[in-house]
Order: sequence, then structure tokens, then C-alpha cells
Amino acid sequence: MTALRAPGRPKDLEKRGAILDAAQSLFAERGIDGAPIEAIAARSGVSKVTVYGHFGDKASIFQALVERENERFTERLAAVTQSEGSMEARLTQLGETVISVMMEPCHLALDRIVALEAQRNPEAGRRFYDNGPGLLLAHMQAVLSEGQARREIGPGDPDLMARDLMSLWFGFQAIQQRFCGTCIPTEAELRHRVTHAVQLLQRAYPVA
Repeated sequence: MTALRAPGRPKDLEKRGAILDAAQSLFAERGIDGAPIEAIAARSGVSKVTVYGHFGDKASIFQALVERENERFTERLAAVTQSEGSMEARLTQLGETVISVMMEPCHLALDRIVALEAQRNPEAGRRFYDNGPGLLLAHMQAVLSEGQARREIGPGDPDLMARDLMSLWFGFQAIQQRFCGTCIPTEAELRHRVTHAVQLLQRAYPVA
């Protein structure tokens, strides 16, 4: 007799990933309530029983989606937080990396899902924030504090500085993206926006 395959093998992980990908696209298109398990199973190419075998319900699928994106964001952030150099160089590298992640279709889709679901489930929204934008904000504060200690930027509240810089990075782009989903900046445009914002912040807080 053929031995039963234990969960967690590559094939199981492939199916789990396919289910999550299908659910993410359907949730973004129809909302969580408008995407039945049958539709998720059909789009992912597995049976409804398989979906239930990996996830008990749609709430569990949503939670897994948030956890997957948070892990992906944390990994990308960790790759740049280990970098050294001047404050300006570190902030520029950080901005380019983070904006490119947040402009990816998969992140934009999940962002829409979480924004809607957070109205009913504030805790889910808070977890997504704490492990995404909140994590980024904390790291930027640390980089700015180090920059002040090195006299690379003048005195000021690192928290306010970080929030101002994030607003410059994401402000109008978020509005444009909301009404023009295909308005993805080119690599050159992204680099210019990030660099320009960092330079504006430095001019706003000159070293005495």
C-alpha cells in the first residue's frame, strides 16, 4: 500500500500557496463575503475538501494571507536594515525597497482587503499595521536618531520626521493609485521621488 503523505510536504505547500493566491485575488475582486469557498477552490485548482483541509474557514484564510504578507515584508525590510552607510543612503535604499514592495499588485490587493476587513475586525487591521507600516516607522525613527547623533541631520522629533518622510514618499501616489490602478512608477521615477523626499527632510532640519 502507498503510505499516506504527511502534511507539510512540497505538494501540500504548493496547494496551500495556490489557495492563498486564489483567495487573495477573489477577496480583492469581490470582498471576503463575496468569495465563497467553492470559488476559491475552483480558481486554485483544488477541491473544496482540500481548501477546508488546509484552512477551516475564510477567516483562517484571511489570517494566513495577512501573516504571509507580513512575513514577506519583514524579510524585505530586514535585507535593507542591515545596510551601513550615511543616513541619506540608508533612508534612500529603505524608501526604494519599501515603495517597490507596496506598489506590487499582490500587496495592493491585500491592502484593499485589509482596509475593508479592518472595519469589522480592527484587530486584524492592527496586526497588519504593526508588522508593516508600524515596523517601517520604528526603523526609520532609529535611522534618524542615529543620523542626529552623527550630526547628519538637525534636531527634531525622529517620530515626526519619519512620519513626514513617509508622507512625502506615499502621499499623492496613494491617491493616484486609488483612481488609476495602472499608475505604477518606473524605477527611475521611484528613485527620484525617494531621493527628493530625503533631501527635502534634510533641508527642513538643518544641522546647526
